[in-house]
Formats: sequence, structure tokens, C-alpha cells
Amino acid sequence: MKPNRQWIEDWEIGENTSREVRIAEELLQVFSNFWEAQELDQKSKTTRNRYSASLHSLGGYLTEKAVYEKEDLVKSSADLLAKYVGPQEGPLICVDHEIWQNELDMVCRKLCKYLKSNC
Repeated sequence: MKPNRQWIEDWEIGENTSREVRIAEELLQVFSNFWEAQELDQKSKTTRNRYSASLHSLGGYLTEKAVYEKEDLVKSSADLLAKYVGPQEGPLICVDHEIWQNELDMVCRKLCKYLKSNC
């Protein structure tokens, strides 16, 4: 599923709604632009699902960090992406599922490369 407005609601925690929505909207825009740049609508359903699940998980993770982690409370979505998405891997989200984590890491590597060349 292509990134969409429903994701913002999925990522809401209810701790600091205005910050959550702002960060989520910014992340959604980045993810949508990334989706278009990767031409994922032309890829297989399996590939689209893999990217969708990884981006959705990453967005929820970053939104949570934006309201719960003391050092992340003042960071923008760009700062959060720079901190948690690197050229080697993404954040450890799928602790007990190595295959899912590997997929997340692959998407994060591509997202990192995209961010470096477009932002």
C-alpha cells in the first residue's frame, strides 16, 4: 500500500498530538516522495508490500521517538531520519524477526541514499 493519510492516524500515540501529527505529516511527505522516486507503483505487489510495511513501521517508530525520547523531543523529522536511518541499516524494530528486520534495513539503506541525494 502506497503511503497515505491513514498512516498518520496509525502512528498517533496520544501523548503530544500536535507534535505527533506534525512529525507524521512530514514523514509521510518524505515517504511519498521516496515512493515516487523509486517508481514503486511499477514494481511487483511483493516489492510494494515490502516497502510499504518497512516505511509504515519506520514512521511509527520515529513518531514514537519524537514524543518519548528526551533527546528527540526537539528534533525535526529530517533530524530523526538522519539519526535513525543510515547507509548500513535502519533502527532495530523487528527484534525477533530477522527477515523483517533485513527488509527494513534494505529499505532504510535506499531511503538514506535517496535522502542524501535529494534533501
